[in-house]
Amino acid sequence: MVETPGRRIMALLGAIAVGFALFAVWPGLDLWVTAQFYDPAQGFSAADSGWPDLLRLAIWRVSELVLVMSVGALVFGLVRRRDVMGMPRHVWGLIVALYIAGPGLLVDLVLKPLWGRARPANVMEFGGTLDFTPPYQIAAECTRNCSFVSGEVSGAVALAVSMMLILAQVRDRMGRTVHRIAVVIVLAMPVLIAVQRIAAGRHFLSDAIFAVLFTLLVAALLDAALGPKGWMTAWWGRR
Repeated sequence: MVETPGRRIMALLGAIAVGFALFAVWPGLDLWVTAQFYDPAQGFSAADSGWPDLLRLAIWRVSELVLVMSVGALVFGLVRRRDVMGMPRHVWGLIVALYIAGPGLLVDLVLKPLWGRARPANVMEFGGTLDFTPPYQIAAECTRNCSFVSGEVSGAVALAVSMMLILAQVRDRMGRTVHRIAVVIVLAMPVLIAVQRIAAGRHFLSDAIFAVLFTLLVAALLDAALGPKGWMTAWWGRR
């Protein structure tokens, strides 16, 4: 079966529906996972300090660098009417659009303020004063920079998608082994960010899962709307 942007969109919508159903059936899953990192006497075992936080900040800076580089490549490509680093202008444009539409608009301007979900460290189960709410429930426990969904996980997914596209252009010059190692590192970044944010009491498991799914959905929608031949599909087909 040939994978197309439309099939990918339907698959992601299905995964989002299954995710909401899972947390509806097992609403305590978020609390159980978070409890594995919480000590009533000491708080969260991996608060925002130490090497895990330094790694998180490093990945965030790389994500910012990739966005700035993509904006520059897009502007240069449009002005000079040529590809940049072997990548067509529309691919650079799609990377920029993904950052803006995913972590920027959908996550920070829509989901976080709309859902109003308190962060783990702020709910009563983990020493806070606010009520825990499941991911399928819109609440009023938070007014700004809320928990659902994780902005940093969304940014890491946008980074991973962007880096996959860039790696696809240079794989022949990297060699198969080096390319595979690079792919593993890129795919590990969203996972590392998600684990750190959960362990630090900044996000629930569902915040991370839905950040991944919603950001990939934005990428797939941009693929279908702006990619002339489906750039993600074309990349996947080259593997």
